[in-house]
Parts: sequence; C-alpha cells; structure tokens
Amino acid sequence: MEHRVPPRIDPGRWPTEMPLFVFSALVAALMWVVIVVSIVGLFYAVVFGLIFFVSHLAFVAYVRGSAVKLGPTQFPELHERVCALAAAMGMAPPEAYLMQAGGALNAFATRFLRRNIVVLYSDLLDACEGDPAARDMILAHELAHLRCGHLRWTWFLLPSYIVPFLGSALSRAREYTCDRFGAAGAGDRRGAVRGLAILAAGPRYVDQVNLQALVEQRRDLNTGFMTLGEWLQSHPPLSKRIAAIDDSLAPGHFHPLRGRALALAIIALFMVFGVGGSVALAVVGSRWLEEFERTLEAEGSAFLDPDAGAAQVEADFRELLAFVGANWEADRPPSSIEAIQERWEETRDTPFPADPFDGRWYGYARLEGAFHFWSSGPDGEAGTTDDILSGPVGPSGEESTRHGTGGVI
Repeated sequence: MEHRVPPRIDPGRWPTEMPLFVFSALVAALMWVVIVVSIVGLFYAVVFGLIFFVSHLAFVAYVRGSAVKLGPTQFPELHERVCALAAAMGMAPPEAYLMQAGGALNAFATRFLRRNIVVLYSDLLDACEGDPAARDMILAHELAHLRCGHLRWTWFLLPSYIVPFLGSALSRAREYTCDRFGAAGAGDRRGAVRGLAILAAGPRYVDQVNLQALVEQRRDLNTGFMTLGEWLQSHPPLSKRIAAIDDSLAPGHFHPLRGRALALAIIALFMVFGVGGSVALAVVGSRWLEEFERTLEAEGSAFLDPDAGAAQVEADFRELLAFVGANWEADRPPSSIEAIQERWEETRDTPFPADPFDGRWYGYARLEGAFHFWSSGPDGEAGTTDDILSGPVGPSGEESTRHGTGGVI
C-alpha cells in the first residue's frame, strides 16, 4: 500500500483551550497552596495520589503485556503511519499498541513516567477498514493529545476540578483541538468526518448516516437543561464535533446563546433558591430538632427518675393483671407475652404497655398455673438486682409488686 507523506500538521488550538488552561492553572495553584498548608489536605493528596499512581501503573503494565505493540515487524503498515503522522506534527513517535476491547470503538493516549503511549482499539480500526482518511483522523487525534501536552499537567490541574464545569470545559476544548489535528492529518475532510460518524453509528450503519441531519441534532441541545448536560461531559457532542471540522454540513445559522443563557439562568435560580432554601431548611431544622429534644426530655424525664418509672411499672402491671383476669381462666393463665399482646390488639385500641426503662415488652413467666410480669428496672437490664416483679399470681388472683428480686423466674 502506498502511504501519503503528510505535510506539516499544525492547525492551531481551539480558541478557548489556552484561556481555560490558564484559568485552571491559577485555580489549581491556589488550591495546592491550601492543600500544602493544611496537613490533613496534604495527607489526603498523597494518599489519593498513590492510589491513582498504582491504578495507572497496573493499567500500563496490562497494556504493555497484553496488547500488541506496533513495530517494524508487528503491523508494519500501521506502525509506519503512526510514525509518519508523529513526524508531521514535529514529535517523536510514541509507543503504540493495538488492543482488543470487546467491541468498543475507542482509542486513547496516556503517559507514564515521561513515556508517551497511544492505544488503538482493534474494532475501531476494523470500522475504518478501506478508508485511510478515517483511520488517520483517529491516529492524528490521539497523537495530538501528546503533541499539545494535554497529559503533562494532569496532576497539577486536579484540584481545579473542584470548580463546577471547569475541568470538563477544558477537556472539551482539548477534544476540539485534537479534532483539528485529526482532520489535518486525515488530509480529506469527508474521511475525517466519517471517522467521527463511525463513533456515532458504528461500522455497520455509518455509510447510511445522513451527516447533515446528524449535525442538525445540535439544535436539540439548545435548551437550558441539555446545555447543562453538555457542560458536564468531558467530550463535545459528536454532532458539534462534525460541524466544527466541516461547516459545509451545517447550513444556516446556529445560535447556541439561547441554550447557554437558559443554562446560566438555571444555575442562578439554583444558587438563589437551592442554596438559600438549604440555609433556611437548616435553620428551621435545627430549631425543630431543639424543640423535639426538649419534648423528649420533658416526656422522658419521668422515666429517668427511678421512683416515677417504678410508679409507671406498677400502674402497667395492674392494667395487665386486670386484662389477663378478664380474658383467661384463673387456673389457665396465658402461655406467653405474645399471646397477651395478640389478644390486647384484638380487643383494645390503645398501645400495648411497654417497659419505660428499656422500651421493650415486659417480661412474663408462667409456672404451675401461676404467672408474673417483670420490668428490667432503672438499669434497663433484666436479671439484675433492681428488677421489678409482679405476683406471683395464682388461681386465687392474689398479687403484689416486689423490688430487687435479683433474678427472673
């Protein structure tokens, strides 16, 4: 196959890339000052940095060991094309790998310890089969990330991502820049467009795509919420990327200002009502919690007092004993506290009595026709010396309340 020798490739960056980069660098510098001054912030920066480094190390090791490295004896034609495009951009050729990725249509550039790496997914190259310009669009796009230094300041810029929309805006501007390099490297604008259309429709349907209709989909994004959604993405919509490299596919005027204005209005409304509402809710909520705590203290103070709690236990015992006497025969008391609770709910609308000291049901025991209830007492633990017991109640119906029995029958 005869290869074209591309001319010098330097179409220039996307207009917003450098202003966004400078602003991000200033924000990152200020954030790093705060991180370094704060011992806690510096600690977390080191920890997360180590985590990211180890993860990236593992991935690069996987690529170098499991993907196919291009070279003079390994896919030589593809290797030669990578080298030719890199030379046209004025850079040394990077390590380039061909990798199977389960049908994914993608390619990416990365960097590890000053070594530049490009990974090409085999299915994407298959999709470009027979169209060298579409293939070169992909190759030159990824090489441009390295040529323009998009991976050199990654660690330094990380703190700037805390600013909403800033990191994604810089990423989108860089993608537009690389598309310019990709189109220049392809040398054929239609082929470059096809390279992007493959990402949209896949290899089977790409030749059936109406490119003008695809570009017209930009108008569907010209609303407030869709613009916000676009601002959250690291890559521009493919409809806009195609229009950026071939404006002949975008007849008529497209004014994105409407969507941007509506998106800014939504952000302003959120800041006014969302943040303001959150502050108001916090104030109201704190007051409600204070009032609720005071209510709990007022209602629970009786049970914090052992004597008042014991008086409540005795009153509950009298009510429970009367209920058992009215619903069971004297010589055949209920079998369990669950049986009493079930009959209670069938015949009464009031809640079943609970031990004020631990909030659970009272204890209950039956032995040889007699029975009794018990409370865990002020310490809230059954089986201790401050337990409160009723009875025992036998066939005669006699009962008494005893304190400090030291155990449960």
